[in-house]
Amino acid sequence: MKHVLWMMIGAIIFLSGCGANETNALNLRSLSTYAIHQNRDIPLTSALKSRLLNYCEQKPTDVLPMRRAEVASITFRHPFYDELGSKTVKYWRSGDERYVSCLKSNEQNERVFRTDAIEAFESAAGSEPREVDVGNTLSFIPESDVTTVARAFAVNETHETIVPGSVFRYHTPDRGALHVTYHVYQDGAETGQLIEPGLFVFESGKNEGVAFLTQLADQRITLQMGTEQAWDRTVLPSSLSGEYVQIDSMEAVFNLDGEGRRLLKRIVLADEPIEDVSDQDSAVLSTRYDTVIEVWGAVQRPGAGELTIKSEQKDAMRLATYETETKIAHLGGPSTSELFELLSHVKPSSGQPTGERCGTLALYEQLTEQRFDVWMEEGQDTLQLMDVETERVYLIDRLELESTLNTYI
Repeated sequence: MKHVLWMMIGAIIFLSGCGANETNALNLRSLSTYAIHQNRDIPLTSALKSRLLNYCEQKPTDVLPMRRAEVASITFRHPFYDELGSKTVKYWRSGDERYVSCLKSNEQNERVFRTDAIEAFESAAGSEPREVDVGNTLSFIPESDVTTVARAFAVNETHETIVPGSVFRYHTPDRGALHVTYHVYQDGAETGQLIEPGLFVFESGKNEGVAFLTQLADQRITLQMGTEQAWDRTVLPSSLSGEYVQIDSMEAVFNLDGEGRRLLKRIVLADEPIEDVSDQDSAVLSTRYDTVIEVWGAVQRPGAGELTIKSEQKDAMRLATYETETKIAHLGGPSTSELFELLSHVKPSSGQPTGERCGTLALYEQLTEQRFDVWMEEGQDTLQLMDVETERVYLIDRLELESTLNTYI
């Protein structure tokens, strides 16, 4: 009898909570269609495409060997919305071993996996490409062709000029990032952090870019580093300026396996001609000249099994659309975050949607998506959202959804 009584009490407690429970309706899935860019004509079946993209979601298990060949590279993008980013998958050969790497556009390092030979890539590659040893050093080599650099990086000579002797072409052999910090000396002492640190990412393989300084018309200095496709430009504060600029080169080459940071360059700024400064301490130099900036660098490289470093989440990598037969509403930025938050705590429904289908709500986050059919019943303040994939139904307040979408349902 007691056992039955406790079951009845439990049932009452359970039933009293019905209708008040909330659930997370968000369950984004990899896109089924992409715009694909590849460096070789490789037939991609749906199964192969899914297999490659699956690597992008797993924890990495390996690192690429030093001696290897890049067989093929495929980049997946959304066919309409570039702001959702991309995923670049590469297939590598190293002796009898094969590797797949994946780099998401919102991550700073690749995920690497050892894999069996994939016939579609093997057939397309044939006997090429040739394996090379990518080495293990990061080097800065003086670049004499300043005109080409100025043209490639769109330096407007009317407003700024490249500082003589400041152009260096750097070479990075493997994936990772160069973390750069700056120490500023004035009047014989180190000042606070006047220049924000920078992080310069490099992918697998032999990469090269350019690092240089320019002087603006108002004598401010800019620090620039990267490639033609992606470079970082930092304008120094007006307090760090001078008519004369001199570069004191320190480290030119250092091993990527070494730990710790290295002094890469020193920048001396003054309103008078600058003499040889190579053998003098930065603090002492700053008592004679206006400013001395030390540029320090440290290489960050993930190992096997380490998760990749993620960049700060960008609102641009999230968007939503609400589409009917007569209109389409786009949502981006903070409003999209509000919609995601709204859908993270909605009421579930056990029945099938009723009333009239009004349109389709599509959510995107990087290269994933989720679609809901929106249903409305006459006279009801609650809308019904049916997940197109799972056919699960969720209830949401009509006014809240319309306010977030800034459109009438």
